[in-house]
Amino acid sequence: MGKGLILGLDTCTKWLNLAVLGEDGDVRAQVQEEVLTHTTRLVPALDALLRKSGFRREELAAVGAVLGPGSFTGLRVGLAAAEGLSKALGVPAFGVDSLTALAEAGAGEGLGWALLDARRRQVYARLFQKGPQGTKPMGGLLAVSPDDVLALSPEPAWAVGDGAPLVSTWPGACRVQPAIPNLAIPAARAARMALAAGRAPVFLLPLYVRAPDAQKPKPRPLTRP
Repeated sequence: MGKGLILGLDTCTKWLNLAVLGEDGDVRAQVQEEVLTHTTRLVPALDALLRKSGFRREELAAVGAVLGPGSFTGLRVGLAAAEGLSKALGVPAFGVDSLTALAEAGAGEGLGWALLDARRRQVYARLFQKGPQGTKPMGGLLAVSPDDVLALSPEPAWAVGDGAPLVSTWPGACRVQPAIPNLAIPAARAARMALAAGRAPVFLLPLYVRAPDAQKPKPRPLTRP
């Protein structure tokens, strides 16, 4: 079999998401596992995924990874793994932001929100227009209070992600989907499209949107005895 398989990888939430697309673009195998830490589970889960799919790493043509926003530690683990695989196998790696992946994986048409719980009484949010022509972002990546979401777009047709339940009241016609789908699947599909279009890969950098909780200590001024 020729090289044409795509690996999708997502570690931006409490879920470890992996997927392999066949040469026809169909999902051949996938993993969605809730984990306490991605560090110890990623490699064993990847090996199990490939065994389940019946393929070897050498048959991969590209890697697609979710760039965030999301878990700071999880993102670093996943993107380091994606870059490592890319370099070791000599295949390109491509990234997609987590809210675009979430919107692609969710159901619904028209204007809607992709939302992830960002902790600290905030959600990561992005507004999208979905239709027959695809999924189009209608703004940038935001870290906002859940109460501000409907002020930015008061009549959404759909909302998807674990940040959706944090919004106090959705319009009655809004289709609310609180679960997080396997985001590795849209990441793999985005990589497949990028590969087919001949896009040049770039180094995968995490999208944090806001500053991490842990900060470097400020240097103290030197004092003379």
